[in-house]
Amino acid sequence: MPPAVGYYPSGHTATAVVAYGAATLLLLPLLRSPAVRRPLVVLCAALVAGVSYGLVRRGYHWPLDVAASWCLGAMLLLCLRLTLGRSGRRTPAGTPGPRTAPS
Repeated sequence: MPPAVGYYPSGHTATAVVAYGAATLLLLPLLRSPAVRRPLVVLCAALVAGVSYGLVRRGYHWPLDVAASWCLGAMLLLCLRLTLGRSGRRTPAGTPGPRTAPS
């Protein structure tokens, strides 16, 4: 690894986590069978792990840079999950359900 600054966190890893994770989160509600959902999540994790390994192996980032990006990506995906969860709680008629009605 050449001596330099500015490697922290890995933008490549963060992009991979958010892109693959968001695609997975958007597809999961459309898939009913656990036999299809599990491989999708495993594929997402494998793609992120491959990107992460490649960046460390080629010397573009330190392992801590990659780990920091996993944390950043996880927080962004959690926010996306919470946002998708709120917008999906509507009754078929389009009116707010009992959980989302104002109190």
